[in-house]
Amino acid sequence: MKKIFITATGIVLLLLLAVYGLLQYRQYSSYQNRIHQHAALIFKINVDHLVKKRGLGNLKSDSRGFGVPANIFVYTVSNKSALTFFCSLPVTDTVELKAYLKKVFKMNHFIVDAQGSVWGNSQDQSIKIAYDDKNVVLCYSLLKENVNDIMGELLAGKSFLADTADQVVRLKKEDAPIVYDFKNYSGQASFADHRILLNGTFPVEDFGVTGTLNRPVALAKGLSINAWVNGDLSRLFTKDIRFRDYVLERDSLLKYYKGYAAIEVGNPVNQSQSVISYTYNDEFEKVEQVVQKKVKVPEITLSLKGNIASLVHYLQKKKVIASENQLNKELFPLYEVYGQYDNRMLQLSTNKGRPMRSAVVTTPYFLFAELDFDQIRKQNQFPVFNSYIKDLSSLKVKAIKQNHQVGKVEIELKFTKEISF
Repeated sequence: MKKIFITATGIVLLLLLAVYGLLQYRQYSSYQNRIHQHAALIFKINVDHLVKKRGLGNLKSDSRGFGVPANIFVYTVSNKSALTFFCSLPVTDTVELKAYLKKVFKMNHFIVDAQGSVWGNSQDQSIKIAYDDKNVVLCYSLLKENVNDIMGELLAGKSFLADTADQVVRLKKEDAPIVYDFKNYSGQASFADHRILLNGTFPVEDFGVTGTLNRPVALAKGLSINAWVNGDLSRLFTKDIRFRDYVLERDSLLKYYKGYAAIEVGNPVNQSQSVISYTYNDEFEKVEQVVQKKVKVPEITLSLKGNIASLVHYLQKKKVIASENQLNKELFPLYEVYGQYDNRMLQLSTNKGRPMRSAVVTTPYFLFAELDFDQIRKQNQFPVFNSYIKDLSSLKVKAIKQNHQVGKVEIELKFTKEISF
């Protein structure tokens, strides 16, 4: 009996060691040749941690055609837009992968290059993909830019960060479900019921944070979006603003702007919209007729602090604002936008009857944003985005300045009750 117990114990220990070794190898191999050498902002998703803590299943690659490593990396690249993200994963079955891409991403057009690699993209061009029998590279971008060079390097197994690089070493030390690394700044995310909570640091030099931090003294009820920023933003706006025949010089705008902007989106308001219809005159000739139709639009209000008299004069000179203080329809054709101002603030709003509100109070946050996705969907304020936010409930972002280089951010993203962690 004693021998049986010793033998059984030995087998269990060997199995535990084998499982531990497998998990360690999964961790080690997940860092090999997955991150481009010019990666800037890197997100690490610790899949094994999520499986262990949350009991997530269905991670087998059988029906998808790609493997799920211990860690998945999603990142931007320094010579591409900050709104363009890359990721690469191991391929297990190219036939299954192609079927998965057609089903999930609605990709129906693929081309094969001279090397035998398959390339495709989604209908709206936001998702691009390339794969061979070893790897699949995904790219998601809010901008239409050429990313074939980066995707080609990743697919060919070139230009990767070594697992001894500083960024990779820092990522290895973090064991949270999701972490990010950007230069010497980092943060981590955790899950709680229907929420994702993220805390971290980030560089604040580009915001030009002002000495006194302000927010609106009073907020309207029923807001779906509420945000403000205290900063001169000079490093974020590096070029003149050009639209059709209109040009707003960067230097002039920054000269008149005094480091505070706030936006509110509230309940719908009524506006008149010109609708072209056709009728017949007494001679039975078809003639064009313009009819004013009442429509519901979101109440959007933007407030800017600055040298207001000079700013308004400049915008009028550039024909951005008409003499009756209404925004030029050519620049913003969706809604009628009305302007009013005092000696401290310029207010632009889709609500013609909105009172002027320039009073502010101090706040610890130089950056704040709160979005109520439930309210946005309920009021159907931006129908084009409804399919993208259907699983989201709310988002809150708060940022403080720790010193002249470092800021601290807290982000809370809530999902609908159907999505639980």
